[in-house]
Amino acid sequence: MQHHQGRRAPPRQPGVDTHVKAAASSVLQSRVSCRERLRMSAESYTRWHSNPSDEDDDDDENEDEDAGGRVGRGGTEAVTIVSSPSGARPRHLPDLTPAAQTRVICIMMLGGLVCMVVGVCIGRAWGHTAIHHTINHIIPASEAHHYNASRLLRNLQPQLILDYMRRLDDTPKELLAEFVESVWQAQGLLTSSTHFTVQLSKPDTEHPNTVEVTYNDNHTEVLNPLPHTVESPPFSAYSAAGVVTGTLVYGHYGRREDLATLQSLKINLKGAILLLRHGKLHDGAKLHNAEQAGAGGVLLYPDPADLRGVRRGGDPYPNGTGLPDDGVIWGSLSKVPGDPATPFLPSLDHVYRKELSGQPLAKIPGQSVSGEVAKRLLTLVGGPMVPGGWRGDLGVTYKLGGSWAPNSRLTNLTLTVNNVLYQETIRNIHATMPAADQTKVIMMGCHYGSLYSSSSAGLGAMLALSDALSRAYLPKGTHRKVVFSAWAAGQQGMIGSTEFTQLHSWWVDTSMMAYLSLDEVLRGTGSMRVKASPTLREVIRQAATQVSWPIGKDVNVRDGWRMSDPLGKYDVHFSSLGSGSDFVSFTAQRGVPSAHFTAMGEEWWSTYSLRHSQYDTLETYTQLLDPGCKWTHMLASLVGSVMVMMSQSEVPPVLLNELSGELYNGWQRFLHLHTSALTKSGYNFTSILDAIEEEIVTLDESLKTLQAWYDSRLSYVRQYPNSFPGPAYFRQVEQRVRLLADLERGLLGPRGVQRTFTTNLMVGPDPEDPVRATHFPHASQAITHALQQKIPWENVHQELSYILAALASYRQLFPVDLPSHPQDATE
Repeated sequence: MQHHQGRRAPPRQPGVDTHVKAAASSVLQSRVSCRERLRMSAESYTRWHSNPSDEDDDDDENEDEDAGGRVGRGGTEAVTIVSSPSGARPRHLPDLTPAAQTRVICIMMLGGLVCMVVGVCIGRAWGHTAIHHTINHIIPASEAHHYNASRLLRNLQPQLILDYMRRLDDTPKELLAEFVESVWQAQGLLTSSTHFTVQLSKPDTEHPNTVEVTYNDNHTEVLNPLPHTVESPPFSAYSAAGVVTGTLVYGHYGRREDLATLQSLKINLKGAILLLRHGKLHDGAKLHNAEQAGAGGVLLYPDPADLRGVRRGGDPYPNGTGLPDDGVIWGSLSKVPGDPATPFLPSLDHVYRKELSGQPLAKIPGQSVSGEVAKRLLTLVGGPMVPGGWRGDLGVTYKLGGSWAPNSRLTNLTLTVNNVLYQETIRNIHATMPAADQTKVIMMGCHYGSLYSSSSAGLGAMLALSDALSRAYLPKGTHRKVVFSAWAAGQQGMIGSTEFTQLHSWWVDTSMMAYLSLDEVLRGTGSMRVKASPTLREVIRQAATQVSWPIGKDVNVRDGWRMSDPLGKYDVHFSSLGSGSDFVSFTAQRGVPSAHFTAMGEEWWSTYSLRHSQYDTLETYTQLLDPGCKWTHMLASLVGSVMVMMSQSEVPPVLLNELSGELYNGWQRFLHLHTSALTKSGYNFTSILDAIEEEIVTLDESLKTLQAWYDSRLSYVRQYPNSFPGPAYFRQVEQRVRLLADLERGLLGPRGVQRTFTTNLMVGPDPEDPVRATHFPHASQAITHALQQKIPWENVHQELSYILAALASYRQLFPVDLPSHPQDATE
């Protein structure tokens, strides 16, 4: 586009027809905005000059300018007001004869009469239709809760999930990100990526980690050669590299109480290599406990007593889902989510990165071995018999060790770990569904990739869900925004999701209504377990009535879940959220309501024992665990129904008192566990303990009042049946949605480098065992440290004060300017 700046207009040509001048003047006047014309008097008119639009550019570019009344397009003036003497006729208007004036007036009157008649007829017809509609619309908020997810469920079929799982299995690991992005683009979703340069861990393929014994004649034997069923050496991510030589001690699960039992039995742990079973505790926590007890290294193994499969007495692979003797479990020893080199910071270029010595990782080496390696080691150790309850099912005599059996001829055990730390740029992929409300987000997430092998069931289910959602709602989209996220480096320690929340913390805090996790779809079949924030539990209950249970006829998920749940006496049971999946950075750090869905075995002790082993493949998943994908389909349908209800319902369902009930019950458990220690501390905690309980009771009463308001009638006035509700109605909806999103964010405490990675004061991962959820985790950890004389008891008082302050200020989150009768808030 060319702009002519300050170009002088040529002299006006004589003899121009007055009608042409009138038409030109009329065009100029039409460019004046309505607001400017209203400001004019009868004695002035406006000639409008501005840079033309693209549509006018071609027509006006060569138009001659009026030297007297115009400036060039590049001039500084935009509007010129020319006044004429009072009563003078503007020169550009032509003179009309009296007969012409009469004709013009008659035509104008006739046109006005026709418009009036047409308007009356249309108004009468519209009014006749509207008379049968209620003008003052009053909608109970509870009616907006039940949004049927049938549109989504019709498009979500088991075969669709299985097809995506097969396509993922056929895709090389290094091309998974590109494949997921291409699938979402083909579905019509808007894709984006977030990148971070993080510290990862891998084995040294040229120098595998070894477990080696030395005999008294100085010859050695490697007990863990590379199994023929694996292509790369097994390892435990983020284990310290090093070589340790010592005796072997069997330490059960490596819990604090297990190691205390060993010390009470006079078993020397100094410099010893501990043989610990997987389970009961995060593997990283086992190494921290062993390090604090003075051990030199740790071997982690799967005992058949813990990994029988999804059915009691089940056979090992290939005849069942039990882990065979040569099975090895790949896992991470980092118990803090995210990049351990950049705690509290996103892993961007130029940010501060801690040296290895300052990172929250154990400093002793650890290695995962198979059950057959553990069995061989237990046949070589001596020492006393293990305490009751410590025996496993390896088929050998379990002894505590600390010495070698007399006939073993062994002198030493050597553990060599050659893990490598390196930096790599990881990529999260996101897909967004078009939405009418761009300010509220429901996110569904799952990690992609693994340390060795995976069935990709969770990711396949999420791709099928996004496919079904796009078929059901595109091109218009959903009411609230739905975002699908595939997280990188999830099995290394929820790294991609944690770095995302640290970088985009403001967006997460202000936009996200809920996070739904599909990371761990099946750990068995026959029952179900849902970990969920209190504010999401009612919507999950209602969504569960829309999905069919895989067992029985005409049984919905809510009924099947309740009947199969050992803890569900009257209704379905929910667990609290700890860690172990990508939801942790959203709920424990940012207070986003979250939920994690998993199908379990017929009894909760049973599990899919092949998970994270070399046998965790698409074939074993679809042939042994879930033939026909009916349980995977049920879980995906439930998560999809929750997503639809959250995104489509104007006011999603919630029972607010579930939050106060959770806090009260958790507080009673906290007192039961710690009252004795607090009493014996010599510090007076009575007043603050009573104040916290009083605040919880007050919160419960406040939430009852808010529940009545939340469920009250939403009202608005419609003058016509097809008109939209007014701003007053939408304000009522917005107030309720904001309350739902912020309800648990008020429970967050201060963030700081000296504190743990979580900020949720009331419930979250146990600092000693992140997988397990605990109530009031920071105060509990402070009490543990005070008992160990690591900190003074004043620090416990400080942590309790954070809880009291959060509860006391919590009521400020609640709407205080609401009308007494919401149904009167009409427009």
